[in-house]
Amino acid sequence: MRLSTVLSLAIFSLTTLTAQDLQQIADSLNVKSPAAKAKKLTIPRVKGAEVKFLAADYEQIINSKGKITRPLTDTPVRVSFTVSKGGKTVTSRDYELTIKGTSKSKVGTNPKPQIIPDLLSWNGGKGSYLLPKELLIYGKTAFIREFVRELNAMLPEGYTATLTEKAKEAHISFTQQKGYAPEAYLLDIDADKGVRVTGSDTSGLYWGTRTILQMLAQEKTALPCGTAQDMPRYQLRGFMLDAGRLPIPMSYIENVVRLMSWYKMNDLQLHLNDNFIFHEHYVDAGEDPFLKSYSAFRMESEVKGENGTTLTAQDLYYTKHQFRKLVDFAKARGVNIVPEFDAPGHALSFTRVRPDLIYQGPMNHAKRRCEMLDAANPETLSFISKVWDEYLQGNSPAFGNCSTVHIGADEFFGAAEDYRKFADSLLGHIQQRGHTPRIWGSLNAKKGSTPVRAKGVQMNLWSRDWARAWDSVNQGYDVINTHDGALYIVPFAGYYRADTRQKHLYENWIPNRIANETLPAGHPQLLGATFAIWNDEIDRLHRGYGACDLWGTICSMVDVLSQKMWGQPIAPRSFEEHKELAARLSAIPYCNPLHKNNEQFSITPGLTPMRLGRGSKGPDYHLTMELLMPQAPVPGEEQELLGSSEGQLLIAGKDGRITLRRSDTIEFTYNASLPVGKRVRLELIGKMGKTELLIDGVSAGEPENVRFPLRKEGRMSTFVLPLEYLGGSFTGKVFSMEVK
Repeated sequence: MRLSTVLSLAIFSLTTLTAQDLQQIADSLNVKSPAAKAKKLTIPRVKGAEVKFLAADYEQIINSKGKITRPLTDTPVRVSFTVSKGGKTVTSRDYELTIKGTSKSKVGTNPKPQIIPDLLSWNGGKGSYLLPKELLIYGKTAFIREFVRELNAMLPEGYTATLTEKAKEAHISFTQQKGYAPEAYLLDIDADKGVRVTGSDTSGLYWGTRTILQMLAQEKTALPCGTAQDMPRYQLRGFMLDAGRLPIPMSYIENVVRLMSWYKMNDLQLHLNDNFIFHEHYVDAGEDPFLKSYSAFRMESEVKGENGTTLTAQDLYYTKHQFRKLVDFAKARGVNIVPEFDAPGHALSFTRVRPDLIYQGPMNHAKRRCEMLDAANPETLSFISKVWDEYLQGNSPAFGNCSTVHIGADEFFGAAEDYRKFADSLLGHIQQRGHTPRIWGSLNAKKGSTPVRAKGVQMNLWSRDWARAWDSVNQGYDVINTHDGALYIVPFAGYYRADTRQKHLYENWIPNRIANETLPAGHPQLLGATFAIWNDEIDRLHRGYGACDLWGTICSMVDVLSQKMWGQPIAPRSFEEHKELAARLSAIPYCNPLHKNNEQFSITPGLTPMRLGRGSKGPDYHLTMELLMPQAPVPGEEQELLGSSEGQLLIAGKDGRITLRRSDTIEFTYNASLPVGKRVRLELIGKMGKTELLIDGVSAGEPENVRFPLRKEGRMSTFVLPLEYLGGSFTGKVFSMEVK
């Protein structure tokens, strides 16, 4: 799974190899499981050919030199080889071996704890370790305080967790120790000695905290005695979120990080610029998509066009300081943030700043020309390089702690040679800045003579039409399975719906199968896999959905793919049992983007404005208020009734109508205004996908999105109820308020 040196063992025979298919020979090797005390893998022999060990899917157990490190219990490991003869080399299929463990579970011992992803191996003990009411935690790692905080959020009343400086007195301790592979850890639970987690790196120790918390989520104050050895099968376990088309608040992304780390997923790619891709909808209507189509660049930027057009999105964007904090926040939780700027296609936010750089050559999809940068123009490369440098250079650069960044480079519909030169140059620029570049695979669709560097470059394999797995590996790229047919989601659309095939993914999908090509599971250039959410349905296709409406989809995919990328190919339990377990583990500490709570209250406000101090409340809720607006609102002036960091309920928008404004900047306006001089009963009933307004029991109908006319079918208007303060700028009276 990691690019490494390859064990070479040449075995030649005086007997000439008969005329057989070399691939058939590679797939028919005599590969046997090693003896219990074997220290090295035995390389199979083929007369007249050279056989080399390629890799194992658990490099931690069989390393790149064939050295065996025995696991805790008997463990299946898949290995592959290359076979060469006559100047030709082929790669074998996977061969499954059983590597004997150092110990065996005894009869009557504790079964393996049920967590997601499943522990690699478990040697059960007897009985349980009962947590003391004053739980002492020891560790020198950066995450230890957060772990204590999470424990205190999960432990029942009467239990507390605190830090201790003395390892010997700790009930749960974390210790770094040499000899463990990256991300691997050993968890030992003893009825008398407590809980001990050891690993070589902080990531392994941190994953140990996730295991402990998941166990406590089910048992509350007891942990089953035994020893676990755990490690990932793939080093990259990812999710890509399109924040370029859909405005997604930073607080929501932090919740995504918490969700991913809970399931030991470690790579979050943020697609930070994009646009409505179906420009033909405007062209066919006689309108100019350059002026009309939605686009956004989500980062604070100093870049402006000659006409004053700013690169930064005008609805929602992230400051450089916010993004720096996000990167550090995620890193402390085992998740790498990979920021992406997409160019030379999907680049309308760039072309609006530099219309002089719009591609003018012949191209497919000519109606989408407005979003294509001129890849042949050296000024385009200079412009995009300067954009990157704003985040890669200077004091405390926003992307400075991102080891990997993504240059996009997908779906460019212009000339292949122009594309190849642009991609190669931008990849080189990123490498010169000291970062690992990642790119969307496109070289099968963009064939040409201009070389595109591969050494040290990661490639998302997303479409067989654009880039094929074996071709990309043979070119030298480190690849990531992001196959659209298996792993893409376009929410609420009629295409790319991996989320509707979760059972199939759980039971059949394997990370090393990309479209109709299969790489060895442990191929040193196969980093892992990433699923992706693309928010295509915006602008003229907008239904009104927002980040809240995506949460269920993200959650339902992360637990499935976590198991498939961390654990063994054959899942440890049925899909139905897996989902039941995921439901038991769904209460993640400090992860509540939907603001779910059961709090109910009623008040008689008295004077307003006033601070309610109740944060926000997500669906389902029913708000009832009695109000009086004594005089008509001033046109153009807003009156806020309720507010919080999650949004505002405007009793009068600028046009006087009642409006819901979400923190993602999307607004919904009802065709209703509060009557003047009349005491009325206002009700807001919030459900996932729909928010209903009633005035004196009469429905105000469906709200409209002011920015984009919502499509008629499948409309959504989810709204988190803001309950931090009341009557911010409301000029009327509030007689009563009830939330239930």
